[in-house]
Amino acid sequence: MGIRGKLALLVPGLVALTVTGVALGVTEAQRREQTREMRQRHEQLLEAVGVTAAAYVAQNDMAGLDALVANVSQQRLDPDLVELVVVNQDGRIIAHTDPTRFNERVDDAFTRRALTSVDPVSERSGDQLRIGVPANAGVRWATVTATYSLQRLNASIARSRGIWLLGAALLGLVICALLFSGLYRVVIRPVRTLTRVARRMGEGVLDERVPPLGAGELGELGETFNKMAAALKAQRENLEHAVAERTRELSEANQRLEKLAVTDGLTGVFNHRRFQEALAQEVLRASRTQRRFSVMMVDVDHFKRFNDTFGHPAGDELLRRLARTLEQELRATDLIARYGGEEFAVVLPDTDKDVALAAAERLRAAVEADLNVPGAEHKVTISVGLATYSADGDTPQAILIAADRALYAAKHSGRNRVVTAASALEQVG
Repeated sequence: MGIRGKLALLVPGLVALTVTGVALGVTEAQRREQTREMRQRHEQLLEAVGVTAAAYVAQNDMAGLDALVANVSQQRLDPDLVELVVVNQDGRIIAHTDPTRFNERVDDAFTRRALTSVDPVSERSGDQLRIGVPANAGVRWATVTATYSLQRLNASIARSRGIWLLGAALLGLVICALLFSGLYRVVIRPVRTLTRVARRMGEGVLDERVPPLGAGELGELGETFNKMAAALKAQRENLEHAVAERTRELSEANQRLEKLAVTDGLTGVFNHRRFQEALAQEVLRASRTQRRFSVMMVDVDHFKRFNDTFGHPAGDELLRRLARTLEQELRATDLIARYGGEEFAVVLPDTDKDVALAAAERLRAAVEADLNVPGAEHKVTISVGLATYSADGDTPQAILIAADRALYAAKHSGRNRVVTAASALEQVG
């Protein structure tokens, strides 16, 4: 249940309790006041009756006393009178509105208290009020007690209570309407605005702002919300910028790692692993498109002797120069890799045997012409073995075996030459 619903229950409840309490308090005060007035009025009446009754008793005029009691009862001087009793000092009834009770001894607690009291006494019991006064005529001759019904008084009080409660209910409705209207304007509407903005902020909309809510705590809370939203927006922008920067750095690092994973550290061309992947991919592509491609296996002639003569650093530099020559002489679409040691491998996409042979011969000539080393006994040359899909093999392994066999033939045919896989087979045959 929202704050609006809770206030809709709380405010009327509190107002109802308050106005009901006030109404009941007022009617209870009225009841007490009317009861007090009734008791005083009846005491005064009984005191007047008591003076006359004392005179009759003093004269031993029981007939007059009976007539007095009957007259008071029959004339209905008080419509609330239930019974009127005159009791002598011994507690015996000497006059009663019910003549059959003459000379009956009365020994209840109220009558005993009335007999011994010099002042009027009263007692309320349920819907009845009992009053006792001494009957004095110079001296005390008897005691007069009367019982009065409170039904008319209670009915009057009940009517008054109903009127008060009805008025209280109407007043409560007006107060509730005024209070709820004020609370809605001062509390509920600002809180709902804050809730809406907070919900939007929770959804990531940090441009949302709380409108001015006036002075007081809710206004300060709205300003705090706006400051928090601005801080969160700035923080998110900084975070997004930092994340973008870290993502870029991570992407660059991953690219470097990926490049390192497939790049030969000495020469900068692709490594053996990348060559194997490229060869497998090219076989799959060629099998779908029925297009040819070729593979070169390139080996530096007499490389061991070169290393022994000039040292390994010079040998490493020679391999780097050879890699640059390969990149210069071959196409950008050709994949060049260091296969191992002084051996390089090249995948030439969309290249048949004749085109590959021409490219290999051009490469061989460029190496012979450009890779001269001062002080070397012989020129730096290369041997090249060449195989073509699918004439020399239709699997990566078959093509590599064919190209390697062609390279072996070039080595044993005097080096510094290009041999195709088909030519190598003819030499063996």
